[in-house]
Amino acid sequence: MAVITIPFHYDERSDPSIVPICIADTDPQGDKIHPGWFEYGVLPVADPLRALSDRILHDVWRVSEITERAVQSLWRDHRDNLGEQPSHRVLRRAREYAADLRVGGRRVRRTADVELFAPTLETLQDQVDFAAQIEAKDTLDRLIRELDRLGLKEVRAMVPMMLRDCDADEFTKQFGKSRNTLSQQFYRGMRKAARAARISW
Repeated sequence: MAVITIPFHYDERSDPSIVPICIADTDPQGDKIHPGWFEYGVLPVADPLRALSDRILHDVWRVSEITERAVQSLWRDHRDNLGEQPSHRVLRRAREYAADLRVGGRRVRRTADVELFAPTLETLQDQVDFAAQIEAKDTLDRLIRELDRLGLKEVRAMVPMMLRDCDADEFTKQFGKSRNTLSQQFYRGMRKAARAARISW
């Protein structure tokens, strides 16, 4: 079994500041994983994956752990079918695994009281790609225009706070509502604005 390292030509001596992402190139059954999952799935979002690991697990060096789980899972579910945006698939799946690991496992996360706020914001960041992905500013401007047009003032006020990466306590203090209530309000409002702006969700 070989290990795929990203960047592909990583050299610790010449790239000491880069945290490499290391992933087994075979699955538990010994089958070779389609190389597209590495080239088109992981490579384009290597930096967001590192940021994800740092933000959720507070340890950027665990990026290999969540990325390998994501790739293995996607390979098991989809095999050679990479889809139109394999990098988005990898990023979303890695986020799910990171959220599980943060609380001690998927079963713990699913059976615990659901605090939707942080995961919702992370999902929105991954799906709509406000800060770093394709045409981010244009997408954000269109969403804000629709929020204003729809009169969703509170959701509109949450957007810059989300982009500043404010924590949940700041939101509850600002709006005087529970995290779950704010999360649901934000998610529904953004979905409504995205539909009105004809942005794929």
